[in-house]
Amino acid sequence: MIKVFRKMEVILFLTLQSCFILIISVVAYGYNFNWQDVFTHYQEDQLKVNAFKLIDDMRNDNLSVGPYTEEQKSWLDRRATLYGILVRYGEDKHTVWFDMFSRVQNQKDLIIQEYPVVAKGETRGILQVGYLKTLNQIDPNVIAYQKMMETRSGILYGVIILISVLVSFVVARLLSAHLQRLQETANKIRLGNWEVQAAVKGPEEVRRLALTLNELSRELKKQEDWRHHLMEDLTHELRTPLTSMLSQLEAMIDGIYEVDLEWLEQIYDELIRLTRLMNDMERLSEAEAARFTINIRRINIVQLTQNVYRNFQQMAKSKGVKLQFVPTNAPCYAEIDRDKMIQVISNIVSNAIKYTDEGGKVTLGVDWTIDSTIIYCEDTGIGISEADLPYVFNRLYRVDKSRSRFSGGVGLGLSIVKALVEAHEGKIEVTSTLGQGSKFMVTIPNVYKSLEQQLS
Repeated sequence: MIKVFRKMEVILFLTLQSCFILIISVVAYGYNFNWQDVFTHYQEDQLKVNAFKLIDDMRNDNLSVGPYTEEQKSWLDRRATLYGILVRYGEDKHTVWFDMFSRVQNQKDLIIQEYPVVAKGETRGILQVGYLKTLNQIDPNVIAYQKMMETRSGILYGVIILISVLVSFVVARLLSAHLQRLQETANKIRLGNWEVQAAVKGPEEVRRLALTLNELSRELKKQEDWRHHLMEDLTHELRTPLTSMLSQLEAMIDGIYEVDLEWLEQIYDELIRLTRLMNDMERLSEAEAARFTINIRRINIVQLTQNVYRNFQQMAKSKGVKLQFVPTNAPCYAEIDRDKMIQVISNIVSNAIKYTDEGGKVTLGVDWTIDSTIIYCEDTGIGISEADLPYVFNRLYRVDKSRSRFSGGVGLGLSIVKALVEAHEGKIEVTSTLGQGSKFMVTIPNVYKSLEQQLS
């Protein structure tokens, strides 16, 4: 039973119905208050009309002057009852010929009007007419009218309440239907169906919740794809050196190969390569998770890039490569994670120097637009073939072509760079010609927007 009242549909229905009942109660109170005021004026007007009718009857029957006989008093009593009024009549307030007011126990309940009775130009007496605030002796027409209005009001309130119940039910059903669909989508995501997307419709809060849920689904799918590909890549990358080392060790154990320094060095080199691979995989995992741990600050990009340039001057000089820096003329600030952006630029510059022959040139520069900051690194190195260019950012991508900048490597450096750039909501692009050189361009927004800001 308690679970029923926890349902959003029931909560919304009860809330809306309570609001409707409150509004109806306020309107009904105002209506009744106004009705009582209107009814009071109506009774007073009717009392005046009936008083003049009685005065006309009294003049026509020569009853404008008392004292009265019992028969005349009986006639006045019947007339007053016919008009639904109480009557007191006399020469003045002290000399009374006929009195119905004395029948009323509580005189405070009387509403009284007073009129002179004039006949042949002379005032013959003072007529006091009245009615009770209670309905006992009010004009039957008035009572019927009031009952009719009460009946109509009851029907009207009943119809309004019925409509409010229907409206509350429909609105609660519509609003809860959006949440129900989101719950179904969330359950599908929980069960591993990350392809599903929630319909972005309904109230603004529900739409934002749907957008958040869709973004969560995409992130989970991306993480699952990354995990799946990572396992495939690791399996492929580890199998070859492990198989090689296993074969060599078995040959040594079986006496096919002598246990000498050369074979041990080969096994040692393979182990070192595997160690580097595992270290790179750890850094890549950290880079993939950077969007959740990114530490954003407003940084001078020109100054930061120039610091990286200075750090690599000695490396370039030792290899005989000319390293130059081209700053932008305008001040250039962007919201970034300083350490992670240094890692991005350092990786690109390091690769450029590494794969540029002696006498070559590497140019590191910064450009700026109103929305974005562009960091580029151009070299005159060995370049990348057109066939390999689409895959340079893939994890563990490696080719064995002559003089390829990926020969012998495990292809994780640029994967880490790409993950860090995307953590800043930026992008990285590369253009290259084999044998002539490459150019990497990193574009990041000047103002960083978190996931919550993008969805709002």
